[in-house]
Amino acid sequence: MNATSLHFAIVGGGVSGLAAARALLALGDERGHGVEVSLFEASSRLGGRIASETIAGVAVDLGAESLLAREESIWDLLSSLGLDRQALVPGTTSASLWNGRRMVPIPLGSALGVPPKPWSIQVLRALGIRGALRASLEPWVGHAKPDPDGPLGPFLSQRFGTAVFARLVDPLIGGVYAGSAAQLSIGAVAPQLLRALELDASLLRGLRQQAVPRPDRSAPSRPTFVSFPDGLGSLVEALRKGLPAGAVHLDAQVLEVLPAPLPGRIRLRLNGLADVDCDGVVLAIPAPQAADLVAGTSPELGDELRRQEWASVATVSLVYPESAFSAPLLGSGFLVPRSPRRRVTACTFMDRKWPHLSRPGQVLLRASVGSAGDDSILTRDDTTVISSVHNDLRSMVGISALPKAAVVRRWQPALPQYRAGHLAWRERAANLAAALPMPVVLAGASYQGIGIAACLQSSTAAARQLFDRAQRQASAGGPEST
Repeated sequence: MNATSLHFAIVGGGVSGLAAARALLALGDERGHGVEVSLFEASSRLGGRIASETIAGVAVDLGAESLLAREESIWDLLSSLGLDRQALVPGTTSASLWNGRRMVPIPLGSALGVPPKPWSIQVLRALGIRGALRASLEPWVGHAKPDPDGPLGPFLSQRFGTAVFARLVDPLIGGVYAGSAAQLSIGAVAPQLLRALELDASLLRGLRQQAVPRPDRSAPSRPTFVSFPDGLGSLVEALRKGLPAGAVHLDAQVLEVLPAPLPGRIRLRLNGLADVDCDGVVLAIPAPQAADLVAGTSPELGDELRRQEWASVATVSLVYPESAFSAPLLGSGFLVPRSPRRRVTACTFMDRKWPHLSRPGQVLLRASVGSAGDDSILTRDDTTVISSVHNDLRSMVGISALPKAAVVRRWQPALPQYRAGHLAWRERAANLAAALPMPVVLAGASYQGIGIAACLQSSTAAARQLFDRAQRQASAGGPEST
């Protein structure tokens, strides 16, 4: 490279790391500054929590299986990758809750489980008369504005009573984060509720105002969620293809990130490979893993990053003969509240949600097991896990035959827990990273959001932050890249 080029390293080969690498290259082109990127992934594959496997002739996503596509920036990315015209929309988005006896539809129009109209038939079925009555009193129950970084459970229970949180919100948000939603940060996991309170002191009235459509004829109509004919692996592959040959290093475990001998430069120590020096680093890995890399330079940052808790989960994909079901499966799947507790925490009717997966004579389901503080099922062998899941599903949806095929995929760790105080923790971690004697930024699901779209957007922003810092340092007479 020329004398003014910048060399950036990315640690982590999930979508966050891939998006950061792509963004750094784009910034170099945009600003006329030479850029080299090196991406290091400790495992033998890219994609992080995106992975697929062929089961009974169908390629099935075993981790994340949809991309939230509301934002125009996501469509801009898909278009630049040539994926926008391949995008598939779900065949159905309606879902249910298992209440211990039967399936109850999730009320239409709910905001993260909070129903704007507590007296609808669906809410009555989900909460019962007493629960719906208590929820409808929210406009007249006086409460101060919540701490934006405070716990979600007490906030909603004070306003609506316990039924809304336990029977609707906790299964939805707890299902997303694979754990109890009670102690999750309001602002980190439910910012739309805080925005509704800016519209009205009553959360119910605020949510109704928020739901009123504001037509913008200049903006194209976009689906909420999308996938691709070959699954979300298409996104990973498209991001990989956009990187230069030789930029991606698999089976390359980074052991430590520390200052290089030249001031302002960074040295990466790798397991069994030569050290790498660079001008800036994106740590696109879970916060506790990032802690191990920076603790030698900043014990305080290492301690802060280790505070984050993660849940481990597994997905179990099963193919059944269609004749095993006494009635058609309705909707895209169901969630399971924490009480009465079952092994299965959620189940997606994959070939109902994604019609391109449908095959004559068979039904494809995908169940989730394990949650924060309760991952013992993951230590069992595959046969035991499959048997436990089958027994739960048999009682929930009425299955009269064993699965024809089944695949278990364990994700350890899987999902960060955005506990109350997450926003303050995130700011402390970012400030400590900024105080390092070398350009390092934090990216990935640990910080700004756990969904793929959030990871893509936040990693792009982190890349810009890193590029700006490295470019300022170079302009101020810092060491040149070689």
